[in-house]
Amino acid sequence: MNKFLSKRSLYLLCIALVLFGVARLYYRLTDDFRFGNIDYELPFESQWQLPPLNPEEQQQLAAILDQKFSYLGKGAQCYAFVSEDGLYVLKFFKFKHLKPHFLVDLLPSIPPLKQFKESTAERKQRKLMSVFDGYDLAYRENREDSELLYLHLVPSENLHKKVTVVDKIGLKLSINLDDVVFLVQRKGETLRTRLQRLLNEDNIQEAEKSIAGILEMYIGEYRKGIYDRDHGVMHNTGFVGDRPFHLDVGKLSKEDQMKQVDVHKKDLEHVIWKIDVWVKANYPQHYQTLSTFLTEEYRRFTGETYDVAAVDPARFKKRRH
Repeated sequence: MNKFLSKRSLYLLCIALVLFGVARLYYRLTDDFRFGNIDYELPFESQWQLPPLNPEEQQQLAAILDQKFSYLGKGAQCYAFVSEDGLYVLKFFKFKHLKPHFLVDLLPSIPPLKQFKESTAERKQRKLMSVFDGYDLAYRENREDSELLYLHLVPSENLHKKVTVVDKIGLKLSINLDDVVFLVQRKGETLRTRLQRLLNEDNIQEAEKSIAGILEMYIGEYRKGIYDRDHGVMHNTGFVGDRPFHLDVGKLSKEDQMKQVDVHKKDLEHVIWKIDVWVKANYPQHYQTLSTFLTEEYRRFTGETYDVAAVDPARFKKRRH
C-alpha cells in the first residue's frame, strides 16, 4: 500500500512539474497576452469620458489603425504593439494586475473571507483609478509631453473599428476597439537608449543636450503642478525626434504645491540622482563630466547647490512606490 501511494505521489508530482513547466513556457513565449487580460468591465461609474476627436484627428487615427501592429513588449501597465511604419505604438492595458484574482472571487462571502475579498477589491480599484487618472491627466493637460494621440478609457459604441495585432509568437488577433481600453502614442527612443548611443560615440555634448531636454520637460511640468511619481527616468522618458516625452504616464499626478521650487526641487533631486547612478554604473569614463553637468543643471533650475555624491540612496529608495 505504501509503495502504491509512493508511486502515485511521484506520478502526481511529475504531472504537477510538467504542468508548471508548460505554464512557465507559455508565459515566456507569449507574455500572457490574451483578450482576457485586456478586457475588463469597470466595476464602478467611470469619469474618464474624453471629448471626441475633431475630423482631422479622426482621419489621422483611422489611418494609423488601418495598419497591422506587431508585438513590441510589455510594461507594468500595458502591452505594446508597434505599427507597420514604425511611427506609432498601440497599447492595451494589462488588467491582470488591476483586478482581483479569479480565485479571490471564488472565496465564500463569510467572515473573515468577506473582509479579505472586499479589501482586495478596494485596493485593486484604487490602483486602477490611480493609473487611469494618470493617463487622463496626461491626455487633458500634458499631451505634448506624453505624445498621446488618442486615449480610450471607457467602452464605446462609436469607433466601429477593429485592429489587427500580431502577438509575440506570430499569431494574428482581430480586436474590436470599442470593447477595450487602449491608447495610441507616438513611438520614441528611451533616454537610456539615446545616452548609450551617444556615449558609445563619446559624444558628450549631445548627451548633455539630451539630459537637459529631459530635465526641462520635468521643470515645465512642475510649473503646471504636474509630476511623475514613477522616477524610472532612464526607461520611462525619451524622445520623439528631439522632443522629450514620457513613455508611461500611469503615475502622473497634479498638486498645486509642486509649482513651488522648494517643493519640486526634491522631486528633481530624485530624477537627477537616477541619471547620475546610471551614468556612474555604465559609463564611469564620462561620469565626472556628466555628474558636474547634472549639478550645474540643478543650480540652473533651483538656484541651489546639489552634491550628488552626498546623497543617501535610502532616501530615494523609500519613495519608489
